[in-house]
Amino acid sequence: MWKVLFAASAEKDVRLLFESGELNNSDREVIATWIKQVQEFGPESLRTGSNFWHDHDLFNEWAEHRASAYSFKGRIIYKIVEKKIVVVVVKITATHDYSKE
Repeated sequence: MWKVLFAASAEKDVRLLFESGELNNSDREVIATWIKQVQEFGPESLRTGSNFWHDHDLFNEWAEHRASAYSFKGRIIYKIVEKKIVVVVVKITATHDYSKE
């Protein structure tokens, strides 16, 4: 079974996005479904089948990270920790924003 951890900055992103209304309960449910899928079937499951999550590699400043869509614009940016069964969510964005601030 895989573990999904949130970086402190991602936890802050979620809180601020929820407080501002950019992240709603429906978005949180979809993110929870993403977490559950990764925990049960691993991150490779995000890329198989219909690719519902539109999961893809990232480049440049986000090299070695991946992104999954939880809404039309919203993204979960994450990294798979080598040789461990851990996925670290490093950023949640409601606006398809890949800036690394």
